[in-house]
Amino acid sequence: MIEFDDVNLSLGSFSLYNVSMKINKGEYFFIIGPSGAGKTILLETIAGLHLPDSGRVLIRGEDVFLKPPEKRDIALVYQDYSLFPHMTIFDNVAFGLRMAKKSRAEVKESVGRMLNHFGISHLSERKPLTMSGGEQQRVALARALVINPEILLLDEPLSAMDPVNRDRFIKDLDSIHKEFGITIVQVTHSREEAISLADRIAVIADGRLEQTGSLNEVFKTPASPVVARMAGIDNIFDGVVTDAGDDGICLIDLGGVSLKVLYSGKKGDNVNLYIHASDVLLMDSMPENGPDNILNGKIEGIFQRNNYFRVIVDCGESIYSSLSPREMAESNFKPGMEVYVAFSSANVHITGT
Repeated sequence: MIEFDDVNLSLGSFSLYNVSMKINKGEYFFIIGPSGAGKTILLETIAGLHLPDSGRVLIRGEDVFLKPPEKRDIALVYQDYSLFPHMTIFDNVAFGLRMAKKSRAEVKESVGRMLNHFGISHLSERKPLTMSGGEQQRVALARALVINPEILLLDEPLSAMDPVNRDRFIKDLDSIHKEFGITIVQVTHSREEAISLADRIAVIADGRLEQTGSLNEVFKTPASPVVARMAGIDNIFDGVVTDAGDDGICLIDLGGVSLKVLYSGKKGDNVNLYIHASDVLLMDSMPENGPDNILNGKIEGIFQRNNYFRVIVDCGESIYSSLSPREMAESNFKPGMEVYVAFSSANVHITGT
């Protein structure tokens, strides 16, 4: 459906480098990355707003730049909604249809249907500045969808919403995707949004595409430290293979801490290690039959994050574990306490540096 073929693009001091990826028809695809990574530029390039210095952007096998904007079947919704403040809501939604020279009857019928779909018919004669952010977002989506685009591009649509409206709007977006059956490409820096909606994701940083794949592929097996940080992995280490056994078990030195891992490398390899905090067990005594990595240390700090507790343990390296509120309440963990952390070699993901 959408294909980036080795795209390079320079815009002032920012560049996209060698971007190649495919987005399938009907897919809900997320582009995720930190601020300034190039997410919006990538989205605008799909829309044909930026001409690459080299490479191609293809839609249905055709170069997007060979078609005029009105023939591309693409709708782009920015995070600031970009509504016309002097127009009523009806006229905002009708704008694209009128530009396409649709009849008055068709405009009235199509706009009415879309306003009903988003539950904003009662606002049709209002002006955008008299409405809430959530209402303006629905108007922006109605304006985008009323022209029946094949591709919908969303630039951080949830960034300005409070938690209650954000959760409600996530349900709206899921409903839109299922009901309209269109290809949606959404930009975000929030992995929670991607987890809620994405079929597949791409992680971008500093203009470079780091990894593309399913949620499980990207968040469970990150290709780089940048991806791991976007996946919310706290335990990210640099290490060197000090022993590579024939059984696939390697010893990796983190600089004073040695770990057993499953890795088909060789002695002397420089590697990155990633361990989800949820895979790290925290105990107040040495287990008799624990996993193959057990380290002794002291609790550096305990912090609450949403619906779990984050415990940092100094074992020569700072290692993070996560506990549920129930686990925390049933424990006697506190800063300065001597504890043991344990995790299986199977739960350590490794990439070369």
